Amino acid sequence: MTNKFTTNFREHIDFMYTSFDRIILRGYITGLFVEGSVIKLLRNLGFTNHSNGVLKLLTDQLNSHIKNLSEKENIKIHWWGNLEKEKYHSKLDFIKDIYIPDINKKQKNDKIICIIKATENVRTFANKDITTKEGKKHTQMYSCNKFVSQYYIYIQDKTLGMCYLKISSYIPFACEFYMNGHNYLKQQFDIQDLDYTMKDNSFTKVGNIDILNELVKNFQPSIALNRIDYWMNKFFKFNKGEKSTCSKLLTHNWFTSQTEISTNTIFKSSKFANTFFQNILNKHHTIGLPDKLTEIFGLKKAVNNSKTTQNKYDVQACIKHWLEGNSIKCYNKSGCLIRVETTINNPGLPGLKLKKPACNLQAYYWYGFECNSRYLTTISNIDISILDSNTFDKYQERFITEKGKNIAAPDLRKHEQIELYSVLLSANNFAIGFRNKDIRKYFGSKTKTAKIAYELLKLRERGAIKKIKNSHYYQLTQEGLSWIFYCIYNYSYFINPLLSKNCKNEIKKNVSMPSKIEKAYSQINDAILLITKELGIAA
Repeated sequence: MTNKFTTNFREHIDFMYTSFDRIILRGYITGLFVEGSVIKLLRNLGFTNHSNGVLKLLTDQLNSHIKNLSEKENIKIHWWGNLEKEKYHSKLDFIKDIYIPDINKKQKNDKIICIIKATENVRTFANKDITTKEGKKHTQMYSCNKFVSQYYIYIQDKTLGMCYLKISSYIPFACEFYMNGHNYLKQQFDIQDLDYTMKDNSFTKVGNIDILNELVKNFQPSIALNRIDYWMNKFFKFNKGEKSTCSKLLTHNWFTSQTEISTNTIFKSSKFANTFFQNILNKHHTIGLPDKLTEIFGLKKAVNNSKTTQNKYDVQACIKHWLEGNSIKCYNKSGCLIRVETTINNPGLPGLKLKKPACNLQAYYWYGFECNSRYLTTISNIDISILDSNTFDKYQERFITEKGKNIAAPDLRKHEQIELYSVLLSANNFAIGFRNKDIRKYFGSKTKTAKIAYELLKLRERGAIKKIKNSHYYQLTQEGLSWIFYCIYNYSYFINPLLSKNCKNEIKKNVSMPSKIEKAYSQINDAILLITKELGIAA
């Protein structure tokens, strides 16, 4: 990817790549959306009526096949009950907790991890007996919603990596398949014995970036569809006694439900990545305007139903822009890379021209790639400059407010203030703001609320922090971010080395800074340490 963003920050970027992330496909048996089609199917399958007993017979045969297969291949079936719902955020979290060795193990062959059985309220069909005025009786089918058993079959696929197949046990037998583009790439790297490093579900180091890009470029929908057919042929069958079979009339067609395309920028310095993202947080509200989102999503005419949110997912700050069901978000993934991710839920927006059948999946990738590229262009003019000397002087002297109140200058000789300012530099506190009690959680009972309030007052009166309108939260200003950063690095790299031969590494880890300045500070620090060593200056 070459654009204004990569041009402006080339010297800070280690590598970039774009790939599919989450992909959810839905499988439907063609025509089973109205009662008449269901009745016609049952007749073609050899049933003379369409009673509830016939519908239950198909369900029982499918349940029996899955149970027999699980016993034969020693696959454990877990029940997804209330305890599991309370303990785990999702079924995938449950799998990662219980079966983490199976997930992390390099697997070049197919392996079924387990099956989770749950009940969900879905659309289906039922029958009721009707008696006419003439006294004639007949069975009438109607559409309804009811709780139906669902099987989540988690698989370590030899081609796609970690994925799952979901099968509904009751007519119309709607199915779902989940895969992740990063899992696919990881699996291909394992097959080819290539070196890589992952953090969460992102690559932070790749032995051969050309192979990664080639894998993404050559990924075809048929790769996923062929694997889906393989697993459906294995699990979606009906036990007839001596063997299990499945009629061709019960063949599923697959369509896209949700597709995520992520562009990942891995920076040479994690400190630069953190600083850069904090600057994005300051700017993102202008990106959320409807006309700008229309441009980013590449639509031919303006769509005004949009919104922008700023929140935390897990512990990471995240900016998310919505437009008619589709979204694009930006977040500091794993603290060392910036991820921009387009999520397509609604391919029918004006100008998209995306088709629902899964065979068009590659078109989704190129559309998401272009959206991510346009988003990166909008943030390519982020200012990463640091504090000027005139502003710096304001924090060195006592300050008198308009009401005549004397506010002392911040005293960075105190270690607890260094700790406090390091907490304020956290990307999450910068993202959605902070309160006094939020800050106090980092220090426990050793620091009083009044003390923190007084230190924050020093910053507020000088413009380093500001109160967020209509809330009890405060937020760092750009000036405050730059000043706190400068002071902590000055303390770590200039003052402290002259007082101690060992630099406080734990402080440096909490501070974000562009890689060029970080390198310069490191060179100065090394020189000071060399001088103190040669001259024998003791702390």
